[in-house]
Amino acid sequence: MSRRSKYPEQFRRDAIELVNTSDRPLRQIARELGVNHETLRSWVNTANQAVEVGPVEDPAVTDEVQRLRKQVAELQKEKEILRKAAAYFAKEMDR
Repeated sequence: MSRRSKYPEQFRRDAIELVNTSDRPLRQIARELGVNHETLRSWVNTANQAVEVGPVEDPAVTDEVQRLRKQVAELQKEKEILRKAAAYFAKEMDR
């Protein structure tokens, strides 16, 4: 008997997508999301197995996924720049 997950399906899909598109280690992503790394690894492995045996994707969906992955990568870069700028200005304010 399996119990219901405390994580919503959309959260799990987003976490899997983040792991698949990011160059950061799975453990780091899990820590940032507040999820056990083995739980996240299980989600990713399950999703990868489903993709291997799943139906052929619609080209329109594939194009949309590629566009969204590109957008996610760009937003992650922007977030990192803003994080560094905030740290820099915080140091300046302390002086």
